[in-house]
Amino acid sequence: MSITQFLGMRSQQDLLKSRTMVHPNKITSQNPWTIEALREHLQWAVDVELYTIPYYMSAMYSVIDQASEARRIVRSVVNQEMLHMQCAANIANAYGCDLLIRSPHYGGKVPHLDFKNNPNRPTDVYTPYSTEIGPMDALRINTMCIIECPGESSTTPSGPNAAEYSSIGEVYQAIREGAAMLSECIIADNNQVAHFTSTYPDVISLTVTKSGSKGLVQVGGLIDLIVEQGEGADWPHDCCDADKPINQRYEDYQQKLLAPEYQNQVDDIQPYWDHFQKFTYLRKQALPATFPLTFGSPRGRKNQQILISHFGHFLQLMNIVFNPIYQQQLAKENGITVEQVQQSAGAEFGTTMYKVGAAIAACWENGVPPTFSSQSNQQEQ
Repeated sequence: MSITQFLGMRSQQDLLKSRTMVHPNKITSQNPWTIEALREHLQWAVDVELYTIPYYMSAMYSVIDQASEARRIVRSVVNQEMLHMQCAANIANAYGCDLLIRSPHYGGKVPHLDFKNNPNRPTDVYTPYSTEIGPMDALRINTMCIIECPGESSTTPSGPNAAEYSSIGEVYQAIREGAAMLSECIIADNNQVAHFTSTYPDVISLTVTKSGSKGLVQVGGLIDLIVEQGEGADWPHDCCDADKPINQRYEDYQQKLLAPEYQNQVDDIQPYWDHFQKFTYLRKQALPATFPLTFGSPRGRKNQQILISHFGHFLQLMNIVFNPIYQQQLAKENGITVEQVQQSAGAEFGTTMYKVGAAIAACWENGVPPTFSSQSNQQEQ
């Protein structure tokens, strides 16, 4: 039985309408934590993890040489971003979120935060950059560095009166604090997804199976995994002189090797590096050869539409896999069990992900950039 027989209201057409991420309101003494605020932050975290996947995959598949170091390094990051999305969704479900996973908007902020308030000033250092979907060029690699930039180089974050968070790391730190304050709200084993266990066998838990203080330890472990592997890691003060110009501090940056439990020893050619190290390394290498754009061939446009269709189905599956409320709705409306919904979605996920990758590659091979939204110009809503 195909999952397409009972997808309900979350149609491809709706999910493919790109939208700007909703900024969570920054938590201050005047704006304290509530369960609703924490859920907003967790929806944003899932949105950010999803944002990176098409962006990085598009750059990766634009490289002609499939065995190139650049392509293999970015692939390792894509795989970990899928893991991070799973971890963020597991935390969200532990706090009762009704997640909605829709097509990201590309071409706006990086990724929809005001990095001008970040003391590290990554947008000043990694420039020029572009958040438009594109090949693996200097603009895209700079953007990857900005996204994965470590936390504050200053001991003082953007400030309690700043209207927005200034880095992804600052948001994850806020989530950690909010999760601790609201630990009594944790729902044990609420639609927890546990892929990647064979890749990371030494991680204590990829799911939240306990409530209260024990569940909070598991939540903290998932946040640790996300920020240590990728976006949001702390700036290593012991190896960077705060008195040096910001460009030199980035040049001197050396993050500690990843802890063994966070290393992918299966198929990662640089398992000891976090995402920022991988992308700053690529930035110093010669750019790989990428497929040229020919703009507007009929075959290319057809491949873009095929990709949109496959990505739409991917979004539908993500909404089912990561949303127990939607699973129950689909089961009730279609007279089937929740287990049948889960099994059908799980059975199609691997094939659909492969189709998305193949369609991205076909776009580049036919001279057009990949497209992930039903809106051709991907304008902000």
